[in-house]
Amino acid sequence: MKFITLLTLALLFVSSCSDAKTKKNINILSTDKTEPKQTSNFIEQKINDNFYILRSKNYRTNIGVFIGDEEIVLVDPMAGVNNHQALLEKIKELSEKPIKYVINTHSHSDHSGANSFFADIGAIIVSQENSKFTSEKTNVTFKDRYTIKMGNETIEFFHVPSHSIDDVIIYFSKNNVVFMGDVYMTNALPHFYFGGGGSAHIEILNKALSLGNDNTLFIAGHGDLSSNREELKNYRENSNNWINRIKELHNQIKSIDEIADDNQIKELGKAFNDNKNFAINQLKQTIGRSISSDLVVGIPVPMDKIKTYEGSYLYADNTMDKIVLLGKKLFVLSGGFMFELIPLSETKFHIRGHAPHRHITFKQGNKELIYFDGTENKIAKRQ
Repeated sequence: MKFITLLTLALLFVSSCSDAKTKKNINILSTDKTEPKQTSNFIEQKINDNFYILRSKNYRTNIGVFIGDEEIVLVDPMAGVNNHQALLEKIKELSEKPIKYVINTHSHSDHSGANSFFADIGAIIVSQENSKFTSEKTNVTFKDRYTIKMGNETIEFFHVPSHSIDDVIIYFSKNNVVFMGDVYMTNALPHFYFGGGGSAHIEILNKALSLGNDNTLFIAGHGDLSSNREELKNYRENSNNWINRIKELHNQIKSIDEIADDNQIKELGKAFNDNKNFAINQLKQTIGRSISSDLVVGIPVPMDKIKTYEGSYLYADNTMDKIVLLGKKLFVLSGGFMFELIPLSETKFHIRGHAPHRHITFKQGNKELIYFDGTENKIAKRQ
């Protein structure tokens, strides 16, 4: 490294390299990012000669395409249930190299719904181990950290349950690109209610911002195809203000309607949506789910009691909910989503992140589950 004689430049360099271990000793490519362009079926943004971000004109998920020396890696390659072949043809326009890996930021179907299609043509599917609770195809799973090396590129995975229980952020260190999944969306209110709540939401954003340098690009799950560091910092600040303001107003015994009418909340809503207002029902729903995620206090229940609730429960309409124990926490798997159950008593559980006042009660010696959806009870029998 050349000796830098100007003291101010030296100090700036030292400061930028001391934030986190992941910023040390990395040889980061400069990007040659172009403006997004519309092709026949896809919006496309070229990051550099071997990295592209795609989105189907008929679907909302941002897709990563990394073209390695010999093979391709895809991130969240979901362009709609009827568009798998069209996406494959678009990828072939970029490169005829074989697809080696498909990586999921999480297992919600709008990100992982094409796993089986790409597995059938030889791709290896990589996802966090909690994806086992879903029906999506996977081959390789990991718990907290994982690394893939492809030529001179190192792909690093970091797990923090925030938007879902199997969230990962994915860092392509050489290309200086971080895929965020739905922990960061540029056209939506914060969605941390399927996973770890507000504190985990801030934790995973902090982790993302510890990676790379000032030129790092961050790929949202939905919305803008790429964002810079300042944009992600602004999102983190707005998220923190959103979480704290809802808590403050909730502690003042404000209703969801009153919180939605708060000027600071309305301004934050616009900040999450390119200065456009969200529909009032959408704003109220997310406020309710934020309260449900962070501000319902449970009680301790003995683990031997918790374990007795595990099993499958069938409703009269033949839909099934599954109660599973993950670590020391109980979850309900329902409709492809997992929600933590917070004990309000030994038999009654709040459904975290679902909505306020929705709960599950176990009856008849755990042979029966009663789900209260906010207006009525629905009974499911243990199988």
